[in-house]
Amino acid sequence: MNDYLRTRRRLLLDMHIPDWDDRFLADYEPAELARLAREAGVEGALIYCKSHLGLNYWPSPVGGIHRAASARDLVAEAKSRFEAEGISVGAYHSVIFDNWAADNHPEWRVVPATREAGYDWTVLGHRYGTLCPNHRGYQEYEEQQISALLDRYDFDVLWIDMAFWTAVCVCDACEARYRQEFGVPIPRVIDWSSVEWTRFQSARERWLAEFVAELVAAAKSGRPALAVTHNLAPGLRDWSRGQRAEDAAVDDFAAGDLYGGFDEQVFVIALMRGLRPGVLTEFMTTRTRDLFTHTSTKTEHEMTTQVLIAVAADSAFLFIDAVEPSGRLNQGVYQRMGRAFAAALPFEGELGGEDITDVAVYYSDDSRIDEADDGSPVGAVHAGGSRHQDAVMGAVRVLRRAHIPFSVVTRLDNARLARFPVLLVPDARRLSRADIDALRAYVAAGGRLYASGRTSLLLSDGTALADFALADVFGCHAIASEEGSTVSLRPETDTLRAAAFPELTVPVGRRQPAPARPGPTLGLPRIAADDSTRVLSRLSLPFGYPSDGTRAGRDFASIHSSPPWEHTAHPAIVAADYGAGRSVYSIAPIEAEGGPQHDETLVALLVGELGLAPRVTAVGHPDVWITAFHQPDRSRMLVSALRLAEDPPEGSVPVTIRARPPRGTTVVGVRDVESGEPLSWRWDDLVVVIPAAVELFAMVAIELSAEDPSAS
Repeated sequence: MNDYLRTRRRLLLDMHIPDWDDRFLADYEPAELARLAREAGVEGALIYCKSHLGLNYWPSPVGGIHRAASARDLVAEAKSRFEAEGISVGAYHSVIFDNWAADNHPEWRVVPATREAGYDWTVLGHRYGTLCPNHRGYQEYEEQQISALLDRYDFDVLWIDMAFWTAVCVCDACEARYRQEFGVPIPRVIDWSSVEWTRFQSARERWLAEFVAELVAAAKSGRPALAVTHNLAPGLRDWSRGQRAEDAAVDDFAAGDLYGGFDEQVFVIALMRGLRPGVLTEFMTTRTRDLFTHTSTKTEHEMTTQVLIAVAADSAFLFIDAVEPSGRLNQGVYQRMGRAFAAALPFEGELGGEDITDVAVYYSDDSRIDEADDGSPVGAVHAGGSRHQDAVMGAVRVLRRAHIPFSVVTRLDNARLARFPVLLVPDARRLSRADIDALRAYVAAGGRLYASGRTSLLLSDGTALADFALADVFGCHAIASEEGSTVSLRPETDTLRAAAFPELTVPVGRRQPAPARPGPTLGLPRIAADDSTRVLSRLSLPFGYPSDGTRAGRDFASIHSSPPWEHTAHPAIVAADYGAGRSVYSIAPIEAEGGPQHDETLVALLVGELGLAPRVTAVGHPDVWITAFHQPDRSRMLVSALRLAEDPPEGSVPVTIRARPPRGTTVVGVRDVESGEPLSWRWDDLVVVIPAAVELFAMVAIELSAEDPSAS
């Protein structure tokens, strides 16, 4: 393994700086930048070779060269200086976003479908010139740059950024390729239940994946041992960008820059660990509030917490810091960054091992759609999120706050789902036939499945189904669609009643008054249960349903809200046995709702109905996130507890860790990793119970030995 991939504390010197003013980068001194990085504790750094401006910082044989690099090789200088400080160096190279190429080769530009509606719209807007990967001339240009770069410099890593579609492109090259492959023009109307539209979207995804694969091949042609990755983050956005999370399969390690909150980081690291197991993932984020605020540094507490999330999840962490237009850096920022990185130092040598997780969340690239777009011209829609993504993030939040360690899986794991006793499939409307077969086989073999919403009602090839493809597994059938904006779930079991308490029902959806147009409908399935299926909750409807209520119609019962009124016999949550396993299906993705009733209901379903019994969990404040790893080579389990709170903690909170040692082992001691001091512990049946106090972060080592088979 190369030096960069062994590092955990990393830095990207963001340098998207134009050259139309000769003062730009006039004060660029790599020795000073490297010194600040070393003093901050940085072990690995990515340096810019080509920015979104399309300007190279080295003497590239093709493309633009930044004016500041006309008489200096800034890449060679930076690489030399950082390595002299003991910092491993990787190369950052931007594709698709390239202003120089857009200006000098306008025929390569993306032609957004919005142009047919009278205007241009691409991701990030008008500062950026973006290119279409279907232009052979453009692809050759990128391959020439990458090959020449790696011929000139010996880097540990090549990091390829921005390999995604910036719009639905309808340029001549895209039109010609699509017509050549399918004999018809590019469709102009979005329709996820149309073979024509889904075929085009699949082509966009394939074209992009092939473009990246060819760049990776060009990079490795002269340096087969080089580690190459491309930014995973666009694959976690909307469908229009055409990148899939599963495209990380082409990478040597998974990496991505994300700018959401703590839960997004927790989710993304879990996803990346699953996409490229066995290699440190790289979670990247700015030291500022986001990419667009150059001088709004995060608090030291936030920076430290983000570093410790990576520690707890056994990931590398990278801060992105933008170089000033003059070429300098802010020394105070690096002092703060250094203190954040220093918080990781006592724990880094302790990390590694196999995740201890008994539940996984299924993330579906195909389900990242918004069916509200159906029927809209491509040029009239700027895609956003998806209900599936909202539900996945909601499930992550619920599990994290319930102290249940989890993994994130994709279709790349379809053959390995049996590793997890319980699997969550949150509102995954659009699945492939292979996905459906894998989920059915998982339950038949003894797996426990929770699914919600519109899961398996649409195939990825555009086939709309009248019933769930997994109806046999769910033990119920879709018979209609809920066209109102809010309903309620009425618990039928004592466990779910306790989860909803003090309320008698669990609300789903909400009124969103909009004078100019009606609010969105739920679009959730109405179901009929099989005779052998147990009904855990039933459907309640507001007065006047499905109307949102009007003064003239007199079809509401409370002017502000829509309380439950009609208590129907229609099932809302059901449990069914299938093969050797069991499923729980909920018409509503309760995991996405965010209320305490919803969270308690989901946990009650996972534990009470599906028998989830985490090998490691905790009792304590919901802000405390728990992770666990088994390290058989060190005869121990490693449990981390991190408080994910926006503000710095004022004192510690009690947390009781509960862990079941691996079969064939027993616990012989427990110690605090940072201090090395022993901790008190006791047995509760077969579970070791460890009282702890967590201010911000604690790591506990549970020492194991082989169990004496003769012991009673």
